[in-house]
Amino acid sequence: MHQPSTFQVYNASAGSGKTYTLVKEYLKVLLNSKDLFRFQKVLAITFTNKAAAEMKARVLSNLEAFSEGEENDLFSDIQKETSIDKVTIQDRSKRILAIILQNYAAFSITTIDSFTHKIIKNFAFDLGLSLNFEVEMDAVSLLNESVDVLISKIGTDQEVTKLLIDYTLEKTDDDKSWDISRDLNEFSKILLNEDDTIHFRRLADKTITDFTALKKKLNKQQIELKKQVSQVGERLLSVLSNVGLETKDFTRGTVPKFFADVVQKEFNFEFIKRSEAIEKAIDNDQYYTKKTTQEKIALIEGVVPQIVTSFQKTKELFKQFLLNKLALKSLTPLAVLNHINLELTNIKEENNIRLNAEFNQLISDHIKEQPAPFIYERIGQKYLHYFIDEMQDTSVLQWQNLIPLIVNALAQENSNLLLVGDGKQAIYRWRGGKAEQFIDLGTPGNASENPFQVLKEIEELKTNYRSYSEVIDFNNQFFQHTAHFLQNEDYKKLFIEGNKQLTTNKKGGYVALSFLEKDEEKEEDALKYPKKVLEIIQQLDPEFSLSDVCVLVRKKDHGVAVANYLSENGIAIVSSETLLLSSSSKVNFIINFLQTIQHPQDKEALLDCLYFLHSHFKIQQEKHQFISDFIRLEQQQLFSELNSYGLFFELSKFHQKPFYEKVEEIIRSFQLIHASDAYVQFFLDVVLEQQRKGTSIQEFLDFWEDKKEKLSIVAPDAKQAVRVMTIHKSKGLEFPVVIFPYDLNIYKQINPKAWLDELPEIFHGFPELLVDYSKSLSYINDKGLHIFNTRREAQELDNFNLLYVALTRSVEQLYIITEHNVKSDGVENTNFYSGVFIHYLKEKNLWQEGVFEYSFGKKNKVSSSQEERQEMEIQQEFISTSLEEHNILMLANSSKLWNTAQGKAIDFGNLIHEMMSKVITENDIEKVVKQYIQHGFISKVDAVEIEKTISKIVTHKNLISFFKNDRTVFNEREIVDEDNQIMIPDRLVLTAKNEVTIIDYKTGKPSKRDHQQLLKYEQVLKKMHFKVGQKLLVYINEEIDIVEVSSKK
Repeated sequence: MHQPSTFQVYNASAGSGKTYTLVKEYLKVLLNSKDLFRFQKVLAITFTNKAAAEMKARVLSNLEAFSEGEENDLFSDIQKETSIDKVTIQDRSKRILAIILQNYAAFSITTIDSFTHKIIKNFAFDLGLSLNFEVEMDAVSLLNESVDVLISKIGTDQEVTKLLIDYTLEKTDDDKSWDISRDLNEFSKILLNEDDTIHFRRLADKTITDFTALKKKLNKQQIELKKQVSQVGERLLSVLSNVGLETKDFTRGTVPKFFADVVQKEFNFEFIKRSEAIEKAIDNDQYYTKKTTQEKIALIEGVVPQIVTSFQKTKELFKQFLLNKLALKSLTPLAVLNHINLELTNIKEENNIRLNAEFNQLISDHIKEQPAPFIYERIGQKYLHYFIDEMQDTSVLQWQNLIPLIVNALAQENSNLLLVGDGKQAIYRWRGGKAEQFIDLGTPGNASENPFQVLKEIEELKTNYRSYSEVIDFNNQFFQHTAHFLQNEDYKKLFIEGNKQLTTNKKGGYVALSFLEKDEEKEEDALKYPKKVLEIIQQLDPEFSLSDVCVLVRKKDHGVAVANYLSENGIAIVSSETLLLSSSSKVNFIINFLQTIQHPQDKEALLDCLYFLHSHFKIQQEKHQFISDFIRLEQQQLFSELNSYGLFFELSKFHQKPFYEKVEEIIRSFQLIHASDAYVQFFLDVVLEQQRKGTSIQEFLDFWEDKKEKLSIVAPDAKQAVRVMTIHKSKGLEFPVVIFPYDLNIYKQINPKAWLDELPEIFHGFPELLVDYSKSLSYINDKGLHIFNTRREAQELDNFNLLYVALTRSVEQLYIITEHNVKSDGVENTNFYSGVFIHYLKEKNLWQEGVFEYSFGKKNKVSSSQEERQEMEIQQEFISTSLEEHNILMLANSSKLWNTAQGKAIDFGNLIHEMMSKVITENDIEKVVKQYIQHGFISKVDAVEIEKTISKIVTHKNLISFFKNDRTVFNEREIVDEDNQIMIPDRLVLTAKNEVTIIDYKTGKPSKRDHQQLLKYEQVLKKMHFKVGQKLLVYINEEIDIVEVSSKK
């Protein structure tokens, strides 16, 4: 049955069941079609791997449930909305599930990054990329490498040296650190921002000389502008003086004082603030007071035109001066960034690397305009159904790249596009996600955004299924109230209309607001939030477990402070810091030990090792004495002395092992773990990953130093501990109890920048510049004012969105801890979250001076306690066996499948044959056998029989003379005959008289063909002027048989 294409947009506020909706619509597409392979024409895009995995799991688990006849809520909704009968749903679910599992690679529920990677991979040739290009996920490390390369040119490249000196001096002039390496590593991250990439490309052809030339021009113009504005001031003061007007004749002397400062100080005074007073006087025609005489009034009114003209001229000059000042401050940093970008490009080209962060731009530049059928052909699948989750976080480039494919899909019948998102949860603007994009798409009416010919249907998911009624009601009312603090009308509407969520039968819940007064003691003031968090946890209904509680913070350092304080006071916590591998003393011991091995003179690392060993083994000897006894010993002596403590470590054996085995040897030798230890296990995973790339001890130590602040374990959710995390990491999650401490300045940004274009003629060749984002921008020109206002509106939205995400994670209880930020006159500062909360309470007539605690609802737990389920099976024993101890036969290739089920088809003698090629004398037997054991080709048990067999050959009475040290031996050496045929005798033994003995190893029964083979060897060797002696066939069976081949008569 043919159906028209559809385009649906779901506005899904927090907790409104968007994943349920996505899964329902996805299953409707599959079950409504007779084509059991319809899933191959569906592309579902999510924001994270976790979300993709969750959606896949839900689709598969529901298909399984439907196939078994289970009728859950989803089943009922699908049946109601599609009119498919139960039997058909059950039958199709069973068959579709089987086909998906058999064709799992075509089950396209993925992240947007994975999809773009797939496109790039299939268009590598068109993009000029080599087919084996590597994707570098860790762009920051590559960027840091680019910074290091640039800094390394100091002293050798004159231009770069001067540029970096100028950059350093400018930083020190601003009272900033002169450590430019650290500063540049942080500053250069802007090069990775999707929104900034296109701007840097416009400056790619600019050299250091270009930046220097513009800097000189602007400095020269600044001198001229100062001169001009001073002359304007002098002329006006002269006009006033000539008509007999004095400073006292004007209201507060405003006009003459302003122009006097212009003459004396040029632009070096509070020009903006003072000019606002002049502006007000001009607009209201207020130049004099009521006491001014009529004579003076006439004189003043006579010069008003000159005052206005002069003031407008000074404003124009000031705007140009301000623009130049912003530009001059930005030129040196921008030149540095441009050069880092150049080094980054060179590194990528030299190492055949592409950054994951640049894929969207690559697609936009080279692929987006290709015909959609061609793109589909390349990626091997044609999609007719698109589902996009978290649309508010999809970047502009990502969306623009998808549009051509979706346009093509919607031109077909039975196709659809479904977008799900929430403009109030857009918190990834710094990654290219723009709330405005989804707000436009999710707004009904003809004027709203719709890039498709298909009519747009807007749906609202109105019910909050997550939270209890008190939490929902508080958030509805509070966030409708916050709309008054948003300047943008579209954003206001979003918060008013988007916060009318309906409740379910989950009645009750609790919301509390605590306002903390400032403590004059700085240390105590820093601890007031962690202390309050602890107090709340201790006073929770005992029915709540620790794992029910999550503390959400805006800044990482706030999370560290709370986590440390809770931990110090006996509260088990899980946070990003506690999960870091570097927080494990055992992992740190391994690192310090490797450092000690690599750098024996590093006594600090050795000290840390000894400190750990004393504590770990509970050594009775006094700690200082123990360390003193060992710290000065040479490595070999140190390891020998440790034997007395039951610690056995062989340095020579350690150096012979692969890197992963080295680390396991440390773990075993120093008995680091007996039971399973998540930190050590995850650390070993990291070690294995690095070994695959090929790593030495030093390379791994360098890698660790660079990555230790990011490498962490993944903890199971069921752990009995309070979770501490940032708001960004909490996105999409929910918790029975949420505690949100600390205050936030809504408008504060760290070193904000903005791209300013439409520059005057003096900037010729520079289409735009990256300048400081500040109030100054709004005074430069209309474009600067627009940039300033737009950015400020976006800042408001982003920070209220962040607050919305934080407060809507709560299921049952929500605790807000903020600052008692009230001035002496009782007025709150609404630039801060705290002020907005106070303003809300005042509007509700709840605010009382001297009252610091407010609450809504009842504090007792109303949800039923569920027994915590262990999400994963915990491996109690740490499994690690040395390579020498384990009995594993590694099947490296088919010729080594000996003594296995497959090995029945392969003769035992073939293995002996191969090993004999490595034996020159009898002394080599043991070494060769050990080598095969170490490589996993044979087991220790098998090695006994193999070594015995090889010894029989080498010591055989008819062969022993050919395995002496005084012979020249060629094992498996290629010989080319006159017909260019290659022959490989197993063993040629030469005497000093140039006589050669031919030895060939055989298995099975003797054959005339074997004789002919040796005779052919003889013939070729004679033509090479060798004298051939014996020709021996060695048959390797249960016994060793020697057959001498006679030459042809």
